This record gives sequence, structure tokens and C-alpha cells, in this order.
Amino acid sequence: MYLKTHTLTLTERRSFIHGEKLDVVAVYADLRGFAQWSLTASASDITRVIEVVYDRVIQLAFFYKHTFHKFLGDGFVLIWEVKDHGSRAEALHWALAAAFEIHKRYWYIAQQLRFPSPSGFGIGVSLGEVVRIDPETFIPEMNEPDFVGYPMNCGARLQKLAGPYGTVIDSGAADVATDNPERVLRTTNNILSLELVTPNNKAINMASKFSGLSETDIYGFRYVVWPYVKDALWRVDGRV
Repeated sequence: MYLKTHTLTLTERRSFIHGEKLDVVAVYADLRGFAQWSLTASASDITRVIEVVYDRVIQLAFFYKHTFHKFLGDGFVLIWEVKDHGSRAEALHWALAAAFEIHKRYWYIAQQLRFPSPSGFGIGVSLGEVVRIDPETFIPEMNEPDFVGYPMNCGARLQKLAGPYGTVIDSGAADVATDNPERVLRTTNNILSLELVTPNNKAINMASKFSGLSETDIYGFRYVVWPYVKDALWRVDGRV
């Protein structure tokens, strides 16, 4: 919240924070090369790219059924609560579909921009149990829900392993995808089907340097690729 443009309302309500454990799938998306690009880009060009990010999230809310999002400057996090979808596989299905929609739409938009732009989104996907924090404080403007727990930290770290148009999933999501290939990886659809790719030692060594990442995820994370459009819309850093 930008306090210079907001007036906080003080009430007599007693502050209370409710916490609930639940399973989620979290998608972290971040524009690769944005910080360096912004050093020489004009304010209007930067604003246009951020506008693309905001538009993307709004459209995803309508079509891909996520239940929470937060903007993170040149990126964002999306969350699917598993209880809203019936199973981890179903929630992961929507999350991966959204991830590749993000890649696809940015690729098309970047072709239309009349100036050089960041090279594409890197995406990290994590799955597991978190705590949703629902605050009820004496300042209503501050009462925004949030999510905390290992999957949130894991997803944020794994997205650093994804290059432009790359998608990385944690070991839990990889297990669910392997056990439910038709729904999660869409293996019966020749055009939309996805594949899991095992990282090489270079990528694993990068993951091992991330503070707080479990050993299971250091060795068990996987890249997800979309072979049908491999020449345009995906790359796998550290694979070769």
C-alpha cells in the first residue's frame, strides 16, 4: 500500500488474525532481464510492459480460475486452492495451463511492441500445504489475505531457474504430474501436451545454492516444456 495516496481508517475493532492450513498450487512469474532493461528504457516503455503484466493477470483470473494473486513489480504470484478444484491434479492442471498461456501471450505481445522489451517470463510452480493468513485489524485497509509456508518460498526460488519462456515445477508437482499425465500433462492432445525434463548437473548445482530449498526439491525439480511450439515458446536453461 502506497501510504502517500491512502488515508488509513482507524476503528475500535479488536485486531484478530485467522490462519488456515490448506493445499495450494502457487505460480511465480517474473520477467527475465527486466531490471537491466529498465536502466535504459523510457518511463513510457516501462509503463507499457507493466500494463501488459497487469492485463495478463486480470485475464487469467477470468479463464484459469486462480483464487488469489499478488503483483510483485515486474512479476506476480497466482494461487490455486486445491479445495476449490477437488484434487491436486486438477489444480495443477489449471496452473500449468495458465503458465503456458502467460508464455504464449507475452510472445505475441512482444512481437507487437514498437520497442525492445524484456525477453520473457520465467515461471516457477510449487505445490503443498501452506497457511492462509486472514487478518481482521483495526485498520480495514490493511486487511488483505496472504499465504505463508515452504511452498511459497520454494516457488519463488525455483522460478530463478527458469529462463525466458521457461517453466520449472517442484518435486511434489512433478510427482502429481507423473501420476496424472492425461489431466496434468494433457498427453492425449498432440498439440497441447506437455513433457517433463530432468535438469542436468549445472541446473541442480544452481538449485543447491538456494537457501531454504529442501534436498527433495534440489534433486527432484523438473522443467516442463511444450514440444509443439519448442522452436518459439520454450527454452530449458541448464539442460544442455
